[in-house]
Amino acid sequence: MFTRPLIFKIAVRHGYVVEEASQTVYPDFTLSRPGQQHGKIAIDVKTTYRRPKIGFTLGSYTSFLRNGTKNILHPYSDYVSHWVIGFVYDRVSLTSKESVALKERASVVTPYLNVAWFVQEKFKISGVDPGSGNTANIGSIITADIEAFRRGEGPFAKHGETVFKDYWANYVKGKKVDRIYSTVEEYLAWIATRR
Repeated sequence: MFTRPLIFKIAVRHGYVVEEASQTVYPDFTLSRPGQQHGKIAIDVKTTYRRPKIGFTLGSYTSFLRNGTKNILHPYSDYVSHWVIGFVYDRVSLTSKESVALKERASVVTPYLNVAWFVQEKFKISGVDPGSGNTANIGSIITADIEAFRRGEGPFAKHGETVFKDYWANYVKGKKVDRIYSTVEEYLAWIATRR
């Protein structure tokens, strides 16, 4: 609700058209120039609450990274950049289960406080491990400091988006002992043996 009007406003200001995807399709928003097939910008909105450390899931690594058209609004090759708008918040415990009259809606306590945010290219905040144990989701970096997200301090930042994409497109789901690689350095060594 917060980001949607801002994205539309920015898009109009810079001559882009905005498309929105359904919940299970990547990305949340696609920006493109009218009449152009390529050069699209992907924007995903992610949220999580504060714990000792924070992290996000950044989408599936078994869909459009492996098959350029699976669960994605346009072919992956049509996109030139992929961005994440992330929000981190403190959860508020709400004990009341009573309904509130509409005229008293101002008394309702929000279920969150202390919202912080960042905007960063996806590959710069991606981690090397899945973001959840039971699904094939790319995990972000895990840190207590949101500044690491703002600065884009993930392990792929210095290697670029191509390394990020290939790392996750070839990632083997399973226990660490079954994986071909579990760090960027191991991936680079593995890829060197394939040449």
